[in-house]
Amino acid sequence: MAECTDCKIAERYMDALMTYHVGGWAAFFGSVNKSREENDMKYNGFYFWMFKSPMKQVLAEKYGKKYAADIMKKSKKVYRELVEKADDIGDDNPMAYNELFALAFVAPYVASEKKIPPTAVQEMMRRSLYHIKWYFAKTDLNTDKGKAENKKSVVKYAKWYTPEKEAKYPTSFKVDFVGQPHEGACYYRITRCPICSYARNLGVSELMPLFCELDEVMITLQHGVLHRKQTLANGGEYCDYFITGNRE
Repeated sequence: MAECTDCKIAERYMDALMTYHVGGWAAFFGSVNKSREENDMKYNGFYFWMFKSPMKQVLAEKYGKKYAADIMKKSKKVYRELVEKADDIGDDNPMAYNELFALAFVAPYVASEKKIPPTAVQEMMRRSLYHIKWYFAKTDLNTDKGKAENKKSVVKYAKWYTPEKEAKYPTSFKVDFVGQPHEGACYYRITRCPICSYARNLGVSELMPLFCELDEVMITLQHGVLHRKQTLANGGEYCDYFITGNRE
């Protein structure tokens, strides 16, 4: 975070990560928001800025510094195009930045014309998360506080996505708590995912299982365990999240 001119602002952006699930992806704010078409997502470059270095490092190790520099230069432009062409799911959507996160890794894959294999993209994702592991480690899912924060974030989105919001943003995430194993459990389901739909439209569905795997990585960094039966990316009816502490 040393490159950021205001670390307090940067940490506030990082706090937005909790809006999907405390162990989940989600939402950095930052960069400069640009104007957009009425039905497209507003551009935000903070994710790409945050993960540019670890992504470039992986590419340099595998393919050389020149190739890495060329792809990342192209990726910056591709990232903006991907974001601006994505469906608008609401500027104030607590989960909108999950998509910005995902597209940061789709960008170099598309920029390389899919010559970078998914396994390399997977390493870029993992390296990027460990780049900010200090932040995830601040949350301990073994504690009541950690679980409360997790559930609070999802409940916030569920309250935000009213019938009026669904009519306005019909492709946004859908969240429910069907099948909760016990009262107070840190549990929820994602039954509709705009990232999954957009990846399919872009012809990069092969990357989606990798994004789902990141849920486990993030939760592990937060001293937790994800108990999951299915995901939308693997043909399931939903992505389920039942999260416990790693010492339970």
